[in-house]
Amino acid sequence: MASQLEKQLAKTVAKAFKGKLLKGTLRREVLGTGNDAYGDPNPGTVQTYPFEGIREDYSATFRAQAGIPSTDVRVLIIAGLINTVPKQDDQVLIRSAWHKVRAIESIDPANATYALQCFEIRDPTL
Repeated sequence: MASQLEKQLAKTVAKAFKGKLLKGTLRREVLGTGNDAYGDPNPGTVQTYPFEGIREDYSATFRAQAGIPSTDVRVLIIAGLINTVPKQDDQVLIRSAWHKVRAIESIDPANATYALQCFEIRDPTL
């Protein structure tokens, strides 16, 4: 559980960056549960969450040391500007490109930002 200081820091970071970063969308596919009247699996749903953040490339040195594929990018999301916690396999639209979350790289100590390791994918909405 976050302390009062951590909550206040996260809130301050969100307030400071609101409206100043790139707008994006996190897309999450949720599997259906149970079966319909014919015994077929129920279809899943898609949930979307707007956010603000940045997309950046990893440095060549960091890629080499950490074994990160050359196609991967880092997406940094301000935690106070999204209404969910990102998960592996979520999809992110930022800078007009879709990416899939390969890993949650880090969550800062104040829970103010989420750093995601992502790779580009085709538009999942087509």
